Amino acid sequence: MKKIFFTVFAAVGMMSLVSCSDSDFNEKYADPSKTTTVSVPQVFTGVLDAGNRWMNLDYWRYYTQSSTSGCFSGVIGNANGRGRFRGASEGYFNIRWQDFYNMLTQYRVLEDTYNNLSDDEKEANKIFLLLGRTIMQAQLHEVLSIWGDAPYSGAGTLWKTGDYDGAKKSAKYDDDVQIYKQILSDLKEAGDFFAAGNLNAAGVAALKRQDFSSAAGSVDIWQRYVNSLRLRIALHLATNGDLVAEAKSAIQELLSNPTQYPLIENNSQNIGVNGDTATDHFNYGKGVSQALAGSSMAAGSQAMLDAMNVPANGVPDENTDPRLAAVYDCNPDDAYIAYDNSLTSNEIDNIAEEKNKEYVERGITTSNYYCRIDTIAFTGWAAYQGNANLNGTWINAAEVALSKAEAYLMGYGVAANEAAAKENFIKGVVLSNEYYWNMKTTSSLYVEGNDSYRGFRALTVPTTADFEAYANKIWKATQECVATQLWLNFSFLNELEAWNVNRRTGFPNVKFAKDTQMADYPTPPNRLPYPSDELNFNKDNCEAAKAINYSESTGYYTNLFWAKQTYYSLY
Repeated sequence: MKKIFFTVFAAVGMMSLVSCSDSDFNEKYADPSKTTTVSVPQVFTGVLDAGNRWMNLDYWRYYTQSSTSGCFSGVIGNANGRGRFRGASEGYFNIRWQDFYNMLTQYRVLEDTYNNLSDDEKEANKIFLLLGRTIMQAQLHEVLSIWGDAPYSGAGTLWKTGDYDGAKKSAKYDDDVQIYKQILSDLKEAGDFFAAGNLNAAGVAALKRQDFSSAAGSVDIWQRYVNSLRLRIALHLATNGDLVAEAKSAIQELLSNPTQYPLIENNSQNIGVNGDTATDHFNYGKGVSQALAGSSMAAGSQAMLDAMNVPANGVPDENTDPRLAAVYDCNPDDAYIAYDNSLTSNEIDNIAEEKNKEYVERGITTSNYYCRIDTIAFTGWAAYQGNANLNGTWINAAEVALSKAEAYLMGYGVAANEAAAKENFIKGVVLSNEYYWNMKTTSSLYVEGNDSYRGFRALTVPTTADFEAYANKIWKATQECVATQLWLNFSFLNELEAWNVNRRTGFPNVKFAKDTQMADYPTPPNRLPYPSDELNFNKDNCEAAKAINYSESTGYYTNLFWAKQTYYSLY
């Protein structure tokens, strides 16, 4: 809540951004604490930057999500340690909450600056208003999928009014159903804006100057992102709950009008932020390696191995997913072994200890028995020694294709069409394979023919024909088949969306052992509890929201309206 009521001393009433040494970014954004004027395009860049930590591959994001949604979704392995379903400490959740309200306040400044323009100036700046709102609402969707109801319509006002008591009264919790309704409506407005064409030339030129995303001011890429985000959120709401009809209507409009609402169709149209080793602000490889290299949060999971059709002995065969060697590092026996969650934590550790003794006897002094996220592509070989070419991706083409496959298979807003579902499914699996292999083969740590940084085996890069053959082989006309591939495409790259797939569909059905050492948190949660800032700075509104929404005292096991109550199974 502190961030909702953030006091601002800048001359134009805007909070200052996190410091960034990147000269290109500094040129795009003039710090309002050092100037008496600020423009809509500059504030747009500020909104974009405020989302960096949670939209891209940041250390903080990975440390927090890997121990929460990464674990709860099953995309990160857990060794049955005590407190595994409690996740990272509350302070990490609290900072995630603060960061969103920082971003929302940045957007409120953008909105206010825009509203004070003349009509002619508004025409040139509308593209920034709509895109700023879109990226803010992408993060708002994440907040809603973690916590449910949240302050929105009245939040982010103190920077302008200076009225602390008034700001507290305004920051009431909005119903998440109503917020999602607003998001769908706003994304349609943005999509229609681009579809209408004839965009203001001055606005487009300014976007090219101010946009530090990989779109680099491309109207085509931004248009595809807006529509693809609308598809993501509509699918999120189309399976269960109070907005099924609205979600299906949005899906119908998007899929029935591909010319009016183009989507991300291939990996060259993916959008995010490219890494930059010149500044820690955008040095994603360094941040991820700091969070994951040598950490248990890079552990492979049995659910992931099962989804990739790895045999029980861990040795890939002709039926195994071609992505495997781009996703995980194997052990010295060319096997991919994950924690067996039917065992105790001590038993899991003892197995690895015995195998490591064996490796030492064989002259292998640095090794891992259990598979880990690929060191070349993603985690790096040591802290601060990561893939310098690692980029952030907000939505990729594989997600879009697999989302379309589920919509056609399930008849979400469109007539059920198994042939269209299969076509998009195969396309999605191929695109996902291409994405993961590109991440590995373009890594700064990649050496042709070497599978992992420690060089346990030779590497053969599969072909597009291999990807297509595998996709055809695994196709089944079931929601489980499609949702599992959507979950697998998110995996460790977007652990929260992977958890959203679990909770929405129940697939894949990940199996956990109950944590008998933590009576309050024995199983994976349905949501996270409201953070301490809310209880400290917005107590009355927060308690009112809890009274309405929590079915038990912690909120941990209170279901969200779009999700299944039980999305996993237990040993």
